[in-house]
Amino acid sequence: LMPSFLPHARDVITEDDIQSWVSAGFRAAIPLMFTETREVLLFAMQEHQKVLSEQTLAMMRTMEAQSTAMQGTIETQGRQVSRLIAFGGLTALFSQLWQDLPDWLKVRKWMVACSYGVGVVAIITCI
Repeated sequence: LMPSFLPHARDVITEDDIQSWVSAGFRAAIPLMFTETREVLLFAMQEHQKVLSEQTLAMMRTMEAQSTAMQGTIETQGRQVSRLIAFGGLTALFSQLWQDLPDWLKVRKWMVACSYGVGVVAIITCI
């Protein structure tokens, strides 16, 4: 090989020099890295907060719609149960009247049947 007039890099630059340069570069970059990292995290947290608030509002609207539907269902079921009880009572009453009808009214059973029909209509419209 030919002798070189220039010295080798390892003869001029020591490991301490490299460590000093890397440390200086790192120390110079740390404030910028912290700032950028902080900005990214703040942005991510703000976006996360937006998503959470939108999801919370959507869930609240869903729960309100469900509770409104449940109220309607409970009202309808309550009305149906009340009608069933009223029909049961009306039927029991008129069944007893039908069986124990006095002889002088037996020819007028249609009056009892019409009265039962009026009762049915009253239950349907009032309850």
